[in-house]
Amino acid sequence: MSTPLSEENRAKLDALQSQLGDLQESLTLVNVRNDVESIETTLSLLPNKIGELRTRGYVFCSFLENKVNVLAKQWNEAHRRVSREVSLQQRKLEQESKVAESALRQAMRGRTSDIARAESAMETLESMVSATQSALEATYETLQQNVNQTQSQVEEIGWLLDQIDEASFQLHPAEDPVMACKAQYMESEKDGPEGVLYLTDERLVFEQKERVATKKVLFIATQKETVQQLIFEVPIGQVEESKASQKGLLGRKEMLELLFSPEADLSGATLRLRGADNEEWVRIIGRVRSGEITKERTRPKDEAAVEATRDVPTKCPTCGATLSVEIVRGMREITCEYCGSVIRL
Repeated sequence: MSTPLSEENRAKLDALQSQLGDLQESLTLVNVRNDVESIETTLSLLPNKIGELRTRGYVFCSFLENKVNVLAKQWNEAHRRVSREVSLQQRKLEQESKVAESALRQAMRGRTSDIARAESAMETLESMVSATQSALEATYETLQQNVNQTQSQVEEIGWLLDQIDEASFQLHPAEDPVMACKAQYMESEKDGPEGVLYLTDERLVFEQKERVATKKVLFIATQKETVQQLIFEVPIGQVEESKASQKGLLGRKEMLELLFSPEADLSGATLRLRGADNEEWVRIIGRVRSGEITKERTRPKDEAAVEATRDVPTKCPTCGATLSVEIVRGMREITCEYCGSVIRL
């Protein structure tokens, strides 16, 4: 026999019906199934994407191909386990859902005790769904993180090559790009041009690449144009120090600080990296400076270009002065201090 519903009990029943409706999709473990599909798709596409990067000339991160192979093998094993467990847990959740549905039907009669039992059954179902999802996600969480991290690496390299294609400067013969990121070259504590910081196996390069206002009305830009120009380039051998630091209010502005040797055109540079890790940049710059990065090459550097850099003139071809300039990694020209002639290496 039904009991007249009070406003409070009617509100509780409406909330329970809504809660059950929200849980219906979760009973199929849709989040886990979406994760599985995403991992599967990403792993299937990565080999071709890496192949495209190699075709476009990227020669570093030689570990990528093997990394993807290992991830694919790990996923083949994990996929079977996850699929079996998803089917098993879904059946358990459906059984628990029937208990909650039955309790809710009983509660529709309006008795307070039945409503309380329905609330308890719904809480149990919701907790069970949440716990099941968390347990399943934990079985592939590390693998998923590694797949996503590899995908990010590939995307970052693709972006680097896109920027090189659009750059206002040219790479030297046999010069190979390593990494790049958006950055701001801090000419003062608060301001400086925005652009792209490039690291190759021979140079550090900053290129301004931004939209700047050419006309303003009441401090509002009404016209803009793209400015793209080389701001500085430094042979990697003239980078004496690189470090990550914090400057500004409350240390919120993370900076990459670079100190160059006296032979460089600049004494140093401070850059604010956008969407990049300063510590990672310091680490990779160190690997390039030491030559450690060559271990990651997929093919050796052009021997003809390497030999050309070894054949360093000892006298200026213009004025005959003896040259005493120290040749460091990444230098492609030297300037005679006596007559100013630029000598290509």
